[in-house]
Amino acid sequence: MAEIKKLDKKEIVSAFWRWTFFSHANYNYERLEATGLVHAFKPVVKKLYGDNPEEYKKFLLRHMQFFNTEPHIGGLIPGIVLAMEEERANGAPITDDAINGVKTGLMGPFAGIGDTLWQGTLTPILLALGLSLGAQGNLLGPIIYTALMFGIMFPVAYICWMKGYELGKVGIEKIL
Repeated sequence: MAEIKKLDKKEIVSAFWRWTFFSHANYNYERLEATGLVHAFKPVVKKLYGDNPEEYKKFLLRHMQFFNTEPHIGGLIPGIVLAMEEERANGAPITDDAINGVKTGLMGPFAGIGDTLWQGTLTPILLALGLSLGAQGNLLGPIIYTALMFGIMFPVAYICWMKGYELGKVGIEKIL
């Protein structure tokens, strides 16, 4: 009987932090965030496919396809994909097209939602607060802006990532 491959919380959280800090590190116009996604999944691919070189290569090719979304709210997508990859590594009939279809189908809507929330709503509100304090010569203006931005951004991104993993491919139906 084949060993069941189960990602532990440490690997999922490690992938989250890699995604958070490196999703745009090698941003390019051919693949956009794909290289950041592959980097984020590094601890995962070794555990899931390290003993199968052919599946390891397929994993890398599958995730080097064009991918672009807002990285915080859109972190739900890699979370779902992680769960799908885990199921696939354990023998579930999940195809390359199914995984790429999830990424492709959800990246646009989540980019729209995330960009609207961060760049269109949260950032202007926090900047107005920080700039109004800074314009009065108060050094707390930029500090408050930065603290609030990161204090909101990281927890929301973490919750989205973990919720995506928790929901897995069933989550797509719930999202729709």
